[in-house]
Formats: sequence, C-alpha cells, structure tokens
Amino acid sequence: MTRSDLYTLLRRHVHGAGVITAGQLADFLGLKNVGRVRADYLNGLENINGRYFIADVAKRLQKEVKR
Repeated sequence: MTRSDLYTLLRRHVHGAGVITAGQLADFLGLKNVGRVRADYLNGLENINGRYFIADVAKRLQKEVKR
C-alpha cells in the first residue's frame, strides 16, 4: 500500500479533515488501546492539541507496513 493510498483512506475516515486524533487512528486500525497507538504510531510526530497531520501519520504507517 502506498503512502498516497493510506493518506486517502485516512482522509476519508476523518471526513476530509487534514488532521487525525489518536482515537480516530485507533478506530481506523481496529485497535482499542489508544495509548498503545500513541506509543507505537504517533510518538515523535508533530501535533496540535492532540491532532496529528494525516500526511505525517500516513508516512509513519507506511514505514510500519514495510517492516
């Protein structure tokens, strides 16, 4: 899956917004533990009031998928 595919899917999940919360990402990934999502996928990413830029999140998810 390419970064642009992930970006598009994430944008659809948040109804076109450019940012996503840890809770929304957990829901997207089908996970219940939001703290774990923050630690595993969002740690170190720039955020504004707990909202992360989807482009950054898509890039991080793509790296995790390649592992």
